[in-house]
Amino acid sequence: MQITSNSPSLLSYIGENNIKSNDVLRGIAKDNNKDVGGGIDVLESGLNKGAFEETLQLMNKGEIDIDLKLVENYYQFNQQKLNRDVAQLAGNFELGSAVTVKLEGEELFVEGESDNAKALQKYFDKDNGLSVLVQQTAKLSQFVEWGQAKEQAAEYKSDDMPEAKLLDCLQDGRLVVTQSNQFIMSDKGSAFYSQGHTQYLIDKMSKETE
Repeated sequence: MQITSNSPSLLSYIGENNIKSNDVLRGIAKDNNKDVGGGIDVLESGLNKGAFEETLQLMNKGEIDIDLKLVENYYQFNQQKLNRDVAQLAGNFELGSAVTVKLEGEELFVEGESDNAKALQKYFDKDNGLSVLVQQTAKLSQFVEWGQAKEQAAEYKSDDMPEAKLLDCLQDGRLVVTQSNQFIMSDKGSAFYSQGHTQYLIDKMSKETE
């Protein structure tokens, strides 16, 4: 399954969701001299290749006309659509208890051997649009978390954190893009295993320094 050709982009959502009032588009409208669309294309291409660090470096160097805040908005955008899709799924499948979907390569695997899990697996296999949206949003979540981890590490460095501890922090933060992600859904909404990874590390670091 190739995400590049079929994945919904931020710009494609403009027509679908009437998001002219969204802060993302306000920013785009103000930055007419910036190639935001081109930046998003580079972002999506990089994420599809798993080139998280390389793409982040391009962004931080200003070589593409987007920033981490815009990518975070893009991620939230997709997440909102996923929540709507999951709400519709809840009408046809048993989602009273959380269902975990593993993301391995370009494939989605619903955990469990119940009839409900098997039916959901068939649904994901047939609904390419939903599967692509899950894959893309997962990668956006991982990218945002890694970007936030790098930003936090820069703050720690400016605060003269010992180098060994700083390296440990970066290594823990990088796990979000080196480990497989998971999609969790229920009748209350959906989330990714990668969500909140950086904040967890920040809280952990704060407790260690108390």
